[in-house]
Amino acid sequence: MKQVQPAWQVFRTLCKAPGASFFSFARTRIAGKITVLLLIVASLLFLTFLLRNQVLRYSLNKLGSRFNNAYHAEFHLDHAAFRGFRSVEIRGISLRPEGGDTLLRVGEARASISFWKLLAGRIALTDFSLRQADLHFIKRDSLTNYMFLLDRKREGSSGNDTSVTKNYALRMDAILTAVFDKIPDDLFIAGFHVRSDYNGHLLSFSVDTLNITDHTFNAKILVMEDGKKETWITGGEIHQSRHIARFSMYNEDGAKISIPFLQYRWNAEVAFDTVRFSVGEKPGSGGVVSVEGYAALSGLEVRHERIAAEKVRFGDGSVDYCIHAGSGFIELDSITRLVFNGLSVNPYLRYQPKPSRHVTLAIRKPNFPAQELFSALPPGLFHNLEGIETRGNLDFHLYFDADLRQPDSLTFECELNRRNFSIARYGNTCFGMINDTFTYTAFERGIPVRSFSVGPANPAFRRLDQISPYLRNAVLNSEDGGFFQHRGFLADAFRESIITNIKERRFARGGSTISMQLVKNVFLSRNKTIVRKLEEVLIVWLIESLQLSGKERMFEVYLNIIEWGPLVYGAQEASQYYFAKDASRLTLAEAIFLASVIPRPKYFMYSFDKESGLFRDYLVNYYRLMADKMLRKEMISQQDYDELKPAVELTGRAKELLRTVDSEPDSTEIPGIRINEPE
Repeated sequence: MKQVQPAWQVFRTLCKAPGASFFSFARTRIAGKITVLLLIVASLLFLTFLLRNQVLRYSLNKLGSRFNNAYHAEFHLDHAAFRGFRSVEIRGISLRPEGGDTLLRVGEARASISFWKLLAGRIALTDFSLRQADLHFIKRDSLTNYMFLLDRKREGSSGNDTSVTKNYALRMDAILTAVFDKIPDDLFIAGFHVRSDYNGHLLSFSVDTLNITDHTFNAKILVMEDGKKETWITGGEIHQSRHIARFSMYNEDGAKISIPFLQYRWNAEVAFDTVRFSVGEKPGSGGVVSVEGYAALSGLEVRHERIAAEKVRFGDGSVDYCIHAGSGFIELDSITRLVFNGLSVNPYLRYQPKPSRHVTLAIRKPNFPAQELFSALPPGLFHNLEGIETRGNLDFHLYFDADLRQPDSLTFECELNRRNFSIARYGNTCFGMINDTFTYTAFERGIPVRSFSVGPANPAFRRLDQISPYLRNAVLNSEDGGFFQHRGFLADAFRESIITNIKERRFARGGSTISMQLVKNVFLSRNKTIVRKLEEVLIVWLIESLQLSGKERMFEVYLNIIEWGPLVYGAQEASQYYFAKDASRLTLAEAIFLASVIPRPKYFMYSFDKESGLFRDYLVNYYRLMADKMLRKEMISQQDYDELKPAVELTGRAKELLRTVDSEPDSTEIPGIRINEPE
């Protein structure tokens, strides 16, 4: 079999063969040109090396001048020079706003750049050192030395371009690359100080030394706030090439870390034992970038009046997360595991802005011990439920899917189902108390304003059958048309509330049922915290699902305690206050008017036009709506409907307030019109 020669051997043979002078000539010419080219490149590199310091100083001065002009700042450096070919040393850096206090001073900074990544257009640090750096934030009334960095508006873009689909995979990869490229393999910091003088409130963070060696780091941070000292211990790992980082922090003396400044600025406290965090990029496919890691916080304690009256001990929480980013979407994978005080869930979340903004949220936790839920509730945050003991299991399901540009297509499902569930022992509150006579205390802005008995001992108390059926039915239609059919919640009402709030881009309407209003007034009236709604939902679910009280009794209590005017509580007091008559004798027109007052009991006077004394247009329309619903449900007769006039005469003490009305309140809410009326 004949052997085939390699091409280079054939070329060499031809060049040596007789008559191959052409090939020899070509070879000589090519070699000569390559030699000249190499000499030119070498000369340019040598010239660049010789002039590198001049080029560096010129570039830095030009950048500094642009920065100063753009931000009205004074940026200055004393010395800048190369050390070797790829290391830069800068000394004497300072930055301040024009005529203001110095924001930044740096004694010396040295950095080395990866040559190979620089060829690829990326500036990646291989080592970095910083000595004697001082960052000083100053605020005195409206004057600061740092807001100049934020005040300059971006030019050339409105930021409203919606024609291009956002590629979150590219963005996430770019962010990770940029962050990890700026974290060098070797880092040394000595004498780094961050100080704040906020109208005389002094706060500082100081690091004597910080090293990153062999991908690990540790440091002590001395924190001083108005004379109080803490030392925080930090440490972790950073792998630049693998895009992996881990971090932890705790207090050196074993006490909790207290987040500074919160007490001074917002009268709040946040403290914890340990914080841990990690992030790492996973190999992706199909143009998807994935990031996974964990975050954990132990011994969390929070105090703020909007959260609870006393300090809340949240306990321990952690999340093992996995986030996917692709062309046009970002997603929290359902393998994400969120754990809070022993209760774990696997949430799923997806956001897709194109072709329209689309949000999906799903949580499914089947057949888990009920006590896990109630034991996870932080002490101090759910006062009525503290100490409760339960038996049996629960199933929880939440699904939310919305196209924010087409909110009417929104899907909302939320269910908490029980399996052999029961209460073994009540906690701080027995929710069956509403079945007997009890004392109700009304609160305004957290302050008790009045207490009275809810039962026959109170002359103003009225049994359900002692209240005009017109008023009972008007309140039902206005507040909760499905009260006697549902178990505390109307999913459709919540859905319609969410749709309305999305359309109006504000919290315009709620979806509270009578059960929820009753629980809020009886058990939570003094509690105006941001988590009150969650406690309200849990208590309503317990009362309704276990039938701790009958519907008739719940409605009876509701009609006897709700606010119907300034310090006016219950149907009987309202009837006397507005019409000087007993609650059993109210007419249809009077009943509809009282139903309209419930949402805004202190603003009933704005229902009347000051000049004519007649109802305003929105209340006339409200009368028509209510009458139509009551007739359709056979709650009133055709004769009642035909004879109804949208007008009442106030004969009680309420008429005295009509003389004080000067203008309408700053509100667009229509009194009495609720959205939780099932059709």
